[in-house]
Amino acid sequence: MAEGTTARAGVRGAGLLGERYEGYAEVGAATLINGSIGVMVSYATMPTGMLLTLRMAIAGAILAVPFVLLRRWRELAQPGVRLRLLAVGLIVAANLILYFLSIRYSGVAIAIFLSYMAPVYLAIAAPIFLREKTEAAVWGAIALAMVGMAAIVLPGALIGGATFSVVGITTGIAAGICYAAALMTIKSVRSRVASSTIVLAQCVCTTLAILPLGLIEVVRAEVPVFTARNLLMALLLGALTTAFTFTLFTHGIKYVKVQHASIIGYLEPLSAPIYALLLLGQVPSLWTVAGGLLIVVAGVLLVRFGRAPRPEPEELHA
Repeated sequence: MAEGTTARAGVRGAGLLGERYEGYAEVGAATLINGSIGVMVSYATMPTGMLLTLRMAIAGAILAVPFVLLRRWRELAQPGVRLRLLAVGLIVAANLILYFLSIRYSGVAIAIFLSYMAPVYLAIAAPIFLREKTEAAVWGAIALAMVGMAAIVLPGALIGGATFSVVGITTGIAAGICYAAALMTIKSVRSRVASSTIVLAQCVCTTLAILPLGLIEVVRAEVPVFTARNLLMALLLGALTTAFTFTLFTHGIKYVKVQHASIIGYLEPLSAPIYALLLLGQVPSLWTVAGGLLIVVAGVLLVRFGRAPRPEPEELHA
């Protein structure tokens, strides 16, 4: 009897380990693909607000198909689910708006660095709200990843004369807090709702929140907005780097701690210079290469020494 119990425990442990690696792979793949967003946005000539609006609207339309065909609206009948999905959507919309404001007042580099402070907030908040213990490996990975991020974004910002405005810094910090809050809310509802449904909620709320800005930009635009080139970029951003990658990331986050997922998210600014090199011919600096290596080391540290989250009682793999 004891041997049988031990064997079953071993099989279950192996299964959980496999799910953890699956989660890392999904979160990492989604993040690496999203590194291409900057190149596509740079290639498009559409105003940023309208481009983001179309991106989220297209992704929402795509994700609405499985929501209807698979009758996933039944998931919304579960207690507390609708409120949490609304919270996720509103928090993500707030994150994007605050991020845009930070870019406007302090520049892209400062905004990116401040918004990627989210792992620090999660290391403190996740043990309180999700009861996910923050291991020593997480703190070590955060330190390495933060130094790597600084090496990637700050030299260019300082050389270019970054603007350290109070509004820009405040909104950048707030954007990072919103991202951390969004990840925790997603994690709290992921076992009860399909990942595509969670992303659909984000797309709907973000589209409605950004649409007024997009319309104002279109009215003020001095060049054609809805060109074939711009619409193609909007389609790629919506289908590939939102509907697909957001769903993949949300599916993977079920099997890893939010602290880990946020640190793996540093692979996005790491992969962005690679896309710029391959597609635009922009050679990354030595600072970027060094920072990227530190981020990779941080990820390896997590995979090797990090722990899986507590098993969840409800299973939903859709």
